[in-house]
Amino acid sequence: MFITGLGTATPPHRYSQQDCWEGLKTSEKYRQLNQRAGWLLEQFVRSKSITLRANAQTQELVGDEQVCGVLLKDGSTFPADLVIISTGVRPNSYLARSAGLEVNSGVVVDNLLRTSHPDVFAAGDVAEHRGVVYGIWGPSQFQGSIAGMNAAGEKAEFAGVARSNMLKVLGYDLFSIGQIILDDASFEAIEAEIDGKYYDFVFHDNYLVGAILLGDTTQSAGVKNVIEKHIDCSKVLQKHPGVPEILDFLEQL
Repeated sequence: MFITGLGTATPPHRYSQQDCWEGLKTSEKYRQLNQRAGWLLEQFVRSKSITLRANAQTQELVGDEQVCGVLLKDGSTFPADLVIISTGVRPNSYLARSAGLEVNSGVVVDNLLRTSHPDVFAAGDVAEHRGVVYGIWGPSQFQGSIAGMNAAGEKAEFAGVARSNMLKVLGYDLFSIGQIILDDASFEAIEAEIDGKYYDFVFHDNYLVGAILLGDTTQSAGVKNVIEKHIDCSKVLQKHPGVPEILDFLEQL
């Protein structure tokens, strides 16, 4: 939750400095961004007088009637008047486990949002579909509709959606969607920094499967449309395009 946590860390005018730390490993820290985008965002955040401390593990909040500091496991303590905790979603699967349902990271469901019991459906933050617990509103709402239709006797399938994030972090527009890490040589990334803005488009088998937009999110809707509708991008890729050509392609759709 590195990115969403930063969204709450904008220092009010009465504060001269703010510390922000979290305990995720570097590979997890940038799961919504690639390494380059993560570095650019980090530099931007540091320019706002925010100190980032990666891999820090909180031991306890210090204070009696109100917080006055944070003690880390390495023994260091940081003074604090306000502590904001951004941890994301972790499904509470106790009831499902007690009922004998199959549970992994969440309650395991099939494409009908049906659990391991044929008469029980799950949707939203508690459901794990194809190994994914979405934890965000859009997919959860869509799952709820699908599960409701199937519970009522209809047959509708949830095929999964590309996870996306649209945020304004300290006034910096950010959009991330789909797969941004190249698993192997069959993936192709087209990226560039243009006028202080960063663009990264990831393709696989002639289809756009992921993207990162930093500083300029005007094409976020176009990117989302191309990914979700599985639009063939072979014609533009045959021209060995750069980022400007990809942006033109998106604008023409």
